[in-house]
Amino acid sequence: MTKICILAGNLTEAKTWARGQNLEDNQWFYPVNTTDLAFRSDFHVITIGTAGLNTPSMYFEQIYSLAQKRGKIGRS
Repeated sequence: MTKICILAGNLTEAKTWARGQNLEDNQWFYPVNTTDLAFRSDFHVITIGTAGLNTPSMYFEQIYSLAQKRGKIGRS
């Protein structure tokens, strides 16, 4: 099953969005940092709320780019 990677301003924001979409906990994840994405694959990336506003733009671009690349691995 393909999961959803939620890039949000914080975990609470991600949980609130996931709950609003009626997602089960096993259907989504919130990456705390780039290391959290290193071994994941086959997922879609959603950017919500204040994602990128509380972090330096270079860091947000780095995690967003990595999420896009890692998410495509294993998808058919």
